[in-house]
Amino acid sequence: MINKVHNIHAQNIQLSYNQQETVAGITTEYPYSMHVVDFNAGPIPWHWHEEVEFGYVLNGEIEITLANRTCHVKKNQGYFTNSNVLSRFSKTTDTMLAHTHLFHPIFLGGHFKSIFETKYLNPVIQNKNIDALIFTDETPSQQKILQKLRQAGALQHQDNVEFQTRNLFSELWLLLLDEIREQPSHTVNIQNQQRVQSMLAFIHANYNEKLTLEAIAAAASVSTRECIRCFHNTIRQTPIEYVMEYRLNMARKLLNNSEMSITDISYHCGFSSNAYFGKVFREKYGITPLQYRNRAIDKRSVLN
Repeated sequence: MINKVHNIHAQNIQLSYNQQETVAGITTEYPYSMHVVDFNAGPIPWHWHEEVEFGYVLNGEIEITLANRTCHVKKNQGYFTNSNVLSRFSKTTDTMLAHTHLFHPIFLGGHFKSIFETKYLNPVIQNKNIDALIFTDETPSQQKILQKLRQAGALQHQDNVEFQTRNLFSELWLLLLDEIREQPSHTVNIQNQQRVQSMLAFIHANYNEKLTLEAIAAAASVSTRECIRCFHNTIRQTPIEYVMEYRLNMARKLLNNSEMSITDISYHCGFSSNAYFGKVFREKYGITPLQYRNRAIDKRSVLN
C-alpha cells in the first residue's frame, strides 16, 4: 500500500520557503494523501498549496478563512479548496475531527495537456474566482459529493486502493463541475492575494529578525500604505499584527515540541526580551509560556 493516512496537527504543518504547505504523503509516484486533522494544537496559519483539497467533517466545526470571506463547515458537511488558494483553518468547537484529501492535479489529469487536464481540471484550477465550495446536503449533487467523501475516508484504511481512489475522485470531480454551475462564484482580487503571498513568504522567512513595515512592503514592491491596504483587505489584519501572531504561533510550536529554554525561544521567535515575550503571550493566551509548556507535557503524559 503506497498511501498512508497521516495524522496532522496544526503545529506540525510544514511550510516551504514561500509559505506553500508541504503536504505530507504526496509523492511523484502517488500524488495523493489523506490526513486526519483535529487542530488541537491551534489553527493552521495562512498558507497555500498546489494540491486541491477536499474535506469531510466527522465531528465539530471548521472555520475556513479566505481572502474575501469566511466559511463554516459543520459535522457531516464537506468542502473543497482550490489550488494555490490563500486560506487559514481553525476550529470553532472544543473538539473537531475531519478527513482531508489532497492531491496534485496530475493525479487525475495524467500527463501535461491531456484531455483530462484541459477539458475537466483547468476550468476549475485556472479559474481564480473559484476559491472554495461548501457541501451540505441541500442538493442532490451535494449529497452525492458527501457520499463520495465518506467512501474515500473509509477506503484509505484498506490495502491496495490506489486505483479505486483515483476512480472515486474522478467521479467526485464530475460532481464538482456540476456543483460549480449551481453555486455563486466569488470575485477574488488576484493582485492583492499575490502581493500578500509575497509578503507572507518574507515574514515567515524572517520572523526571528527585526521586521519593519518598510521591509515587508518591499517584499512585494509596494508602498507601506499599499502594504497595509493589501493586508487589511485580504487577511483582515495589519502586517505588524500578523507578525506578532505568527511569532506567538511559532513560540507555541517550540514550547510544545522542543526542549529549548523559554528565554531562547523568546529570542529565536524575534521578541526583544524574555519579559516582553511573557507579557504578550499571557495577553494572548491567558497563561504564561511556562504554564503552556507544562500543560503540553501533561497532555502528552495522559496520551502515553
